[in-house]
Amino acid sequence: MHKMFTVVLVVCGLTVSLGCSSGSGQAEVSSSSGQVATSSAATQTATTQTAAATQTAAAAQTATQTASATQTAAAAQTATQTASATQTVAIPAAPPIELTSIDAVCESRDGYIYCTSNVLAAPSEATIGWGELSGVSPEVFCATDITTQVCEWMTRGLLAAISRWGNYAPVEYWVLGADYAGYEGLMAANCVRRIERGQMRQSDCDRKHGPDGNHGFYSYWELGSDSVASGRPGGSAGLNGDRQWGIHFFTSSLPVGLTDYFEVNGLNEQKTLHHEYFHGVQHAHIYTKDRYQRDKLLGPVWFNEGAAEYMAHVALKEGRASGLIDMVKTEGRWSFEFEEEMGYKMQAWERNSLTCPGLKLKDMTYQNSCNNSSYDLGTWAHAYLANKYGATVLLNTYYPMLNDVSDWEEAFVATYGISSDEFLAEFDEFLELSLSEQMDILPK
Repeated sequence: MHKMFTVVLVVCGLTVSLGCSSGSGQAEVSSSSGQVATSSAATQTATTQTAAATQTAAAAQTATQTASATQTAAAAQTATQTASATQTVAIPAAPPIELTSIDAVCESRDGYIYCTSNVLAAPSEATIGWGELSGVSPEVFCATDITTQVCEWMTRGLLAAISRWGNYAPVEYWVLGADYAGYEGLMAANCVRRIERGQMRQSDCDRKHGPDGNHGFYSYWELGSDSVASGRPGGSAGLNGDRQWGIHFFTSSLPVGLTDYFEVNGLNEQKTLHHEYFHGVQHAHIYTKDRYQRDKLLGPVWFNEGAAEYMAHVALKEGRASGLIDMVKTEGRWSFEFEEEMGYKMQAWERNSLTCPGLKLKDMTYQNSCNNSSYDLGTWAHAYLANKYGATVLLNTYYPMLNDVSDWEEAFVATYGISSDEFLAEFDEFLELSLSEQMDILPK
């Protein structure tokens, strides 16, 4: 006999209540290992020459020299690049490759655990154009109370998402645990990196990741600590920047599904990893650094979060079928099946609609989401769109045009041939169908 539980999860900083079916049995612990394939981006030599007190010239060796009386010039030659005294050399990143393995390699460092792909090129400060696919490995940083095995599983889950949607580097994924000392070590490592790269001052980093910070490390540590102390599983994960830095910066609280604290299914964490990385894919298709314009192009909560949630669920379903997804921490855990999860989302809306009468999907925000109905209904809205217009339209048509339109609505009309208001009116009729009729549109 199965018993229903409610797990409080937080995705992108918002609480999500999911119904979970629990069984009994022993938790499965597995490990994996692989050889480290050493890869590195090509190293190039740069030389600097000063021409005059009022002029900087950069010269390359083979047969050409370039100079300018008013600006710094750089000339590239066969094997040498030259940069001016005031300009950093742009080192090309590793070219993109087809990721055929999700094997990861992890090591303990001072204050944290560090994991990367053992196939992709080693991370560096190489220049990677925003939105360009790359062959550079993501970096995963885990607090010291997260076991190396769990950190490796997190990395493998992230690599599974990358293998599906492409490697939009650079990626940093920071994972907090439940131990305060672990939080302090991870925060220190992050602040050192941000300061060394000229992205933050120490005081700013301390404030960001302290008790009063907005989506900082302290808040993610506190969620994990409170979950363990209360015996009630909960968590959060989010893409927290940063276009200004040119990186996809993710943060996660204690990945409860991959620990032995609770009976949450490990697949739940894998889904969250895919959900968050898909946000990275969305942001990679928007080049502007203007935050207001980025928000206009991302669209409303139902479209933005619904896309990440639906695409994550489908990726997990198909990844399990192909053997790509690790089936770790699943035995004896709460059930996690695509069809069940979609059913829970629709049932949750039926309950929530009674407490939010008259609230329309298009009007839901992060602050007014009717108990995260924007996520649940948004997932179903994308299931409906994928069923009617094709599973590849979102990635192949909608997102690639975002830099050529003024807002998300323009891209929506160009992609689907109707306005979002017309679609939502049609979707309202779909919501009146029986659950069995609604389930018929899901991919088999």
